[in-house]
Amino acid sequence: MKYTVTLNEGAVMKFLAGKDFTSPTEIGSGAFGLLYNSSKASPICLRLVKKGLLERSQRGHYRIIK
Repeated sequence: MKYTVTLNEGAVMKFLAGKDFTSPTEIGSGAFGLLYNSSKASPICLRLVKKGLLERSQRGHYRIIK
């Protein structure tokens, strides 16, 4: 099934490319700038999990599904 990816979701996917499990705080600051943290990244990451593009570890970290 194909999904449309928003601009913010694309930024998260681009940031996570080639990385292993990464915390939402690191994703937020890396994808959106130092002023952003997990409160920005977490909802986006959860949407990407529902779309089947990311997986979430037991620790709440994310990576692209290989």
